[in-house]
Amino acid sequence: MIYPPVHDRASPAVLMLLTNAYDPDPRVRQEALALLQFGCRVRIIAWDRDVKSPEFENKEGVEVERVFLKSRHGRGNSQVVFYACVYLKMFWRAWRAQCDVVHCHDLDTLPLGFLIGKFKGKPVIYDAHESFPDMLEGNVHRALQRVLVRIENFLIRRVDLLITVGEKLRRHFAERGARNSVVVGNWKSLEDFSRSPDQNQAIRRQLGIPESAMVVVCISQLFVDRKLEELLEVVDLAPNVYLIIGGKGALENKVRTCAARNPRILYVGFVGPDDIAGYTCASDVVYYGFDPNNPNARFSAPNKLFEALAAGKPLVTGDFGEIGEVVRESECGVILPRYDAQEIAKAFRTIEDPVVRNRMAFNARCLGRGEMNWKKAEKVLYAEYARLLPGCVLRQAAPDPESRHHTQVGVL
Repeated sequence: MIYPPVHDRASPAVLMLLTNAYDPDPRVRQEALALLQFGCRVRIIAWDRDVKSPEFENKEGVEVERVFLKSRHGRGNSQVVFYACVYLKMFWRAWRAQCDVVHCHDLDTLPLGFLIGKFKGKPVIYDAHESFPDMLEGNVHRALQRVLVRIENFLIRRVDLLITVGEKLRRHFAERGARNSVVVGNWKSLEDFSRSPDQNQAIRRQLGIPESAMVVVCISQLFVDRKLEELLEVVDLAPNVYLIIGGKGALENKVRTCAARNPRILYVGFVGPDDIAGYTCASDVVYYGFDPNNPNARFSAPNKLFEALAAGKPLVTGDFGEIGEVVRESECGVILPRYDAQEIAKAFRTIEDPVVRNRMAFNARCLGRGEMNWKKAEKVLYAEYARLLPGCVLRQAAPDPESRHHTQVGVL
């Protein structure tokens, strides 16, 4: 539940820096709304590289101020020039803004935010959504990657707090010298993923799915590295499996073609944040594909993992990153030794057994309600912001009633 913010002149002001247009970014939105609940004022200075959104906007109580410079993702080394221009625009906006904390989202805002924090004498938070230099592998020159690693190494030793998405990535930063680091995962609100059986059946009926079918959901960027072609091949050969697939990307035409040929492949287009929970809860299995050879895979703790836990659904995924560790240790899904049609089909046959599926769903539900949900993240944010702002009184969010009644992970 989102509580209306309570502001007065003593309310601490949080300045967030972001290099997307906040339309909205799901993780940034969750953190910003949590800070509003604590009684903070939140202003986001965001880079709209598509020049499509309003310059000033109030979204759910969050003040959004956008700077405009037309560019595109994947530009490579030349993007440095665009960042230099954006930094100048953002610095002028940030310098005029009142703030008590500078909250930098990802490495590409950290140098600017660190500079602003030092000039203003305010604490600086580095919110590392991923291993940013690894994400750029193959897109920029290795020399630029090395420079970014050195910049990150220098700054993580000097920021007041480092927030990241998973324990593996937090340990990685700590080993490189981060002094204060905590995990605020991409965990989901249990309330958002609370659906009745009738609501789930209504979605399945709307899509023309028989009650006896096993429904797999895959909402993702439709790129080759998401291992979608292998998934589509399996669904073609599995008569009891229906696939709800959503997203945009290079493989969209292939997905559309497969859906036109096979009525059990249901392409639902781009899926907005409000609809992800509905499709996930109406499914039986969540599929997450990613190239294990991608350097960022070693830390992978994706949204799909936490959506599945919030909805209480088994996962099928690869053997990499934090997602692999969580699924293996909690026994809430099937780990694929490799992404090929044979292994994916084998995983689906395992989960088709209702006893196995119910046990995995139970374990996923327990983990989501007990440890990895947004109320836990709010507690971490509250504690850290209270530490950084000792002269301010923050309001604690209401406790999550479901988390008080979770059961230990186990077997039904």
